[in-house]
Amino acid sequence: MNRQSRTNQKIIIDIQQKRIGAAFRSIPFESGAATAVYIRELTDIKTLGELVIAPLEAHTHAAPPGAERAAGIVGTEDCRVLSDTDSIVPLLLDGYTVLLLSGDRRFLAVDIKHVEKRSIPTPHSMYTMRGPRDCFIESIESNLSLVRYRIKDENLRVCNRRVGRRTKTRVSILYIEDIANERIVREVKKRISAVDTDGIIESGELQAFMLNRRLDLFPQMGIVERSDMACGALLEGKVVVLVDGSEWALVAPKVLSEFLWSCDDYYDNKYLGLLMRVLRVIALFISFAVSSLYVAIVSFHNDVLPSSYMIAIAETRAKVPFNALIEVLLIELIAELIRESLIRVPTKIGAAVGIVGAIIIGQAAVSAGVFSPLLLIVISISLIASFVPSDYTMMSPIRVLKLLLILATGTFGMFGFTLVCTIILANLVSIKSFGVPYVAPFAPFNARDALKSFFYSKSGAPMRPIFLRTKDPRRSSKKKQ
Repeated sequence: MNRQSRTNQKIIIDIQQKRIGAAFRSIPFESGAATAVYIRELTDIKTLGELVIAPLEAHTHAAPPGAERAAGIVGTEDCRVLSDTDSIVPLLLDGYTVLLLSGDRRFLAVDIKHVEKRSIPTPHSMYTMRGPRDCFIESIESNLSLVRYRIKDENLRVCNRRVGRRTKTRVSILYIEDIANERIVREVKKRISAVDTDGIIESGELQAFMLNRRLDLFPQMGIVERSDMACGALLEGKVVVLVDGSEWALVAPKVLSEFLWSCDDYYDNKYLGLLMRVLRVIALFISFAVSSLYVAIVSFHNDVLPSSYMIAIAETRAKVPFNALIEVLLIELIAELIRESLIRVPTKIGAAVGIVGAIIIGQAAVSAGVFSPLLLIVISISLIASFVPSDYTMMSPIRVLKLLLILATGTFGMFGFTLVCTIILANLVSIKSFGVPYVAPFAPFNARDALKSFFYSKSGAPMRPIFLRTKDPRRSSKKKQ
C-alpha cells in the first residue's frame, strides 16, 4: 500500500467516525483503487453507477488515474478537482460524491445530488386572473431556472452565500448589475453575511435577521411567490433573494405603497388598476380603524351622528351587558379565532367552519343580546377588508396595531385614536428599507412617482422610480402616447 492509499484510508476512517451516513464504493485497479464516497439519500444512485462507477471500471486494467484524467473519464457535467481534505465532509453533506484516488493526493467532487422536489405549481397566495401560472418551489435550482427563463440578460448576477452554521443553507442574491443601485446590493450582501445562527430553514427566518432593528414591526422586505413578479422587481432595479428550501423569494427594497399592489394592476387596464389600488387603500384603512371609530362614537362622541340614529343604536345596545370597548375586544377575538381556524383546518371543511363561525354564532350572539347588530356588521366589514391587500405580511402588523388603537380609543376617545395614529405615522416615516424611505414617494414627496404609484402603466412610465436611484433610470427610450 503506497503512501496516498494510507492517506485515503485514514480519510475514510475519519468519515466513518463522524457517522454522517456515508456509503463507500471501492473500484480496484491494477496497482491501487479509487473509492467513491457519498450519502445515499442525497445522491442519484443511477447516475452514480452509469456516469461515475461504470466509466472507471472500464479502465481497471491500468494503474489508477490521476485526478485530472479521472475528471475526463467521469461523464458528469460538474466535476471539480480539489485538494483540501477538510472540505470533504461539507461536500458530502451538500450532496456531492467524493472520489478518492490512490494515485493522486487530490480528489474529485462530483455533483450528482438528487433531492426530492415537487413540480412547478400554480400560485395559491398571489392568484391573478391574468398572467403566468408558474411560481417558485422549494428547490433553488428550479427557482433560478424560472428567473433565467424570463430574463436573458448577460448582466443578471447571481451571488451565492451559505447561511447557518449547521444547515449551511444556500442563499442566492439576484440583481441586474447595470440597473440595481450598488449601495442597496452591498447592504443586502452585508446583512446576509452578518447572519450568525445555527440554521436557516425558510426565507421568513432570514427576513427577520435582515430587519433594521430586531423589534421592528413592519416588514422591510417584500415576499414573492410568482416568478414573473420576481423578474419584474429585478427589472425595476431591486434585489431578489432566493433561499433553498423556501417557495417564497424576498425582494429589497420595498416601500409601504408597494405592499398594496397586485400583479393584476400591471397586466390589466390601467384605469381598472387605479380603481383597485384606491380600493385597497380604503380597505386597509377600514380594517385598521373602523372598530376603533365605533368605540369612539358609541362611548365618547355620540353627537357626531344624527340624534335619531344614535337613539336607534342605543336601543340595539340596551340589552348588551358590556361597554363598547369590551364588546369590540370580544368580537375581535372571535374574528381572529375564525381567521386562524380557516387557515389551519383542512380545505374541505374550511367553508363549513366559516359558515358556522360567521353566521350561526354571530346570529345567536346578537339574538342573545351579547353583541350589538351594528357591531357585527362593522367587524364583518373589517374582516373582509383585511383580505383585500395582496401582500398578507403587511396585514400582520396592522392586526397587532389595531388592538392597540382600540385600547387607546376606548380609554381616551378620539384623542387616543389620534395619538396612536400619529405615533404609527412617525414610525413609518422614520423607517428605511435598505436606505430607501419606507413611505417614498410620498415622504420625501415626488409628484411623478406618487402619481405612478396609483396610475401606472409601463407603456406610460418610461422612467424607473427615482427613490431607487438606479444606474439606468430608463425603462424605454421614449414615452409612448
